[in-house]
Amino acid sequence: MFRSYGRIPYILFYFNIFFLSFGGSLSAEGKSFIYYIEWTEVKGSRGYVVEVRKAEPPQDLVVEKKVTENEIEFSLEAGVYEYRIAGLNRFGKPSSYTPWTNFKVEQDRPKAVALAEKEEAAAKISKGTSHFVWIPGTGFYSKGERNKAYGIWAGFAVLAYLGNSEREAGNRLASKSLNDPKMIGLLGLNLPTQATLYLWQSREKDKHQYEIHQQNQVVLGGLTILGVALSLWLENRLPSGDSVQVKVRPDVMGLGNGSMFTGLSQSRWDLQYSRSF
Repeated sequence: MFRSYGRIPYILFYFNIFFLSFGGSLSAEGKSFIYYIEWTEVKGSRGYVVEVRKAEPPQDLVVEKKVTENEIEFSLEAGVYEYRIAGLNRFGKPSSYTPWTNFKVEQDRPKAVALAEKEEAAAKISKGTSHFVWIPGTGFYSKGERNKAYGIWAGFAVLAYLGNSEREAGNRLASKSLNDPKMIGLLGLNLPTQATLYLWQSREKDKHQYEIHQQNQVVLGGLTILGVALSLWLENRLPSGDSVQVKVRPDVMGLGNGSMFTGLSQSRWDLQYSRSF
């Protein structure tokens, strides 16, 4: 008799476990969860009608609601469902429905949670997708390295200014009337020989300066092309921790001839690449 009574606590223990688990499953099945969905807005639509049905037969409709915005939040019990959406015309009648879309309700998924999931998915896609930079400086700017971007743009602005200055200086020499051989020839008829020789010598000096301005424009154009290529390579290809330095050592003797870039075509160029590990 004592042994039989001793088994009663064990029987009650297993009975309680069975009751709690069975009762817990019943309470879980009867609980409703908040679920949120959104869709692409249809232009010209006067609203939308949303239908939700159970995925398993007999597939009874559990939600049928008209909304004015391209989103809806409803309450459903745990399970697998399907939904479809149709836009409303000006008479308030549904147009063609979208295909049935399957979804599963296991827990609350309100609007805040759904939007957070959407942003996280977009961030993963953006992170996994490589975007090639076509405009120098924009790659650094988009990464938050504003000083590098501003430096690149300022460098190109300086090159453009210098190139335009060299072009205008060459045009002034080319448009100078005393550099026209015909004009010198006509003046030579009424001027002493020494004055005529002076005009021809001045023309030769101006011609030399004009050629220097032309060469400088070529050099500045090459610097611009090199800068664009180097900037795009740095922004698209350069691994983290690597650096590239370009050093130009101009011909000092050439800089004394009146033009800022005189003799630059004969300068020494140093390209240094360093990698940090």
